Amino acid sequence: MKKILFLMLFAVAIFAEIHWQKDYQTAFQKAQQEQKPLFVFMERLDPPCRWCEKMKKFTLSNKEIASTINKHFIAVKVTREKRNYPSFLHSKYVPAIFILDHNNKPITKVIGYWDVNDFKSDLRYILDELLKKR
Repeated sequence: MKKILFLMLFAVAIFAEIHWQKDYQTAFQKAQQEQKPLFVFMERLDPPCRWCEKMKKFTLSNKEIASTINKHFIAVKVTREKRNYPSFLHSKYVPAIFILDHNNKPITKVIGYWDVNDFKSDLRYILDELLKKR
């Protein structure tokens, strides 16, 4: 019984994970190929950003949010300090999320920590706006 419970929890954990691309360039190429918008999560690592960690741990790991991001976007995490992303993506505050179309054109920017319910609502609004443009 314990093994079955462990396997079920493991399966839920796998399916609740965002499929992050390894770097910005890879994500951009995949977005162009699949004609999907980019979901760029900018964080700070030095010093560690507690709000970035909270956003990843609680909000972005939510099963519904992760599934929505995986279905509708190409996701990538970037680190503000490394600057291995386009210079037009900048934010004084982190976490910052940039939504770009598959041609690298900015659509919107979301700043700061959002709890699950608020982020679900904002994500639905972003998707509704994207669908209107198609």
